[in-house]
Amino acid sequence: MDDLISEIETVIGIKFNQKTLLLKSIIHKSLLNENPDMGLESNERLEFLGDSIIQTSVSDLLYNKHPDWAEGTLSQARSKLVNRESLAKLSITLGLGKYLKISNGEEESGGRNKDSNLADAFEALVGAIFLDQGFDTAQSFVNSFMVPLDIQNPSPKDLLDPKSMLQIKIQQGDKSSETGKRLKYKTISISGKSPNQEFIVQVSMDNKILGKGKGSKKSQAEQNAASDALKILA
Repeated sequence: MDDLISEIETVIGIKFNQKTLLLKSIIHKSLLNENPDMGLESNERLEFLGDSIIQTSVSDLLYNKHPDWAEGTLSQARSKLVNRESLAKLSITLGLGKYLKISNGEEESGGRNKDSNLADAFEALVGAIFLDQGFDTAQSFVNSFMVPLDIQNPSPKDLLDPKSMLQIKIQQGDKSSETGKRLKYKTISISGKSPNQEFIVQVSMDNKILGKGKGSKKSQAEQNAASDALKILA
């Protein structure tokens, strides 16, 4: 076990004072469910703590790096950076999957490669670093491992869906309004039968039609309508 801990320390570049914290960060709950008498604790509590540290670190990073971004854009960017897929990628970068302590059943179901387990492991690791080394080290760790994935410089246009982008564009063009203009999405046509239906939606503002879109789902048609409006307003 000491060799395992030393290997992880080498990978992350941090020497732990409390080795048990690092060990706890890789113990999946399935192992304890299958072996209740092991006398160990899973990484769930560390995961909870790490999630907060990551949220705070990324919020600070975005706030200081992008002083021109509005609150909505910052929130969208943060959501993109700390979602399950992004955290799983960070975990893969570190190779955490091979260190996870999981049950036989979880192993057989491909648990080492599940985004959920990988993301949870990264959060737990950050929580362990925070408890052992303090916030500054945990924050530096989070930020340093975002750089290789090229997610420290997200473009708002890459992060926002068309509806969000359209709302931001409208609000930016209406500085006199505290809440921004209200966009209205209206379904004007539904053809066919489920699951082969086609929805046509129009988006308007102040009774002026800005764009139209089609889709097999209402939500998809709304996004396409917003995309159409963005092209017209460009």
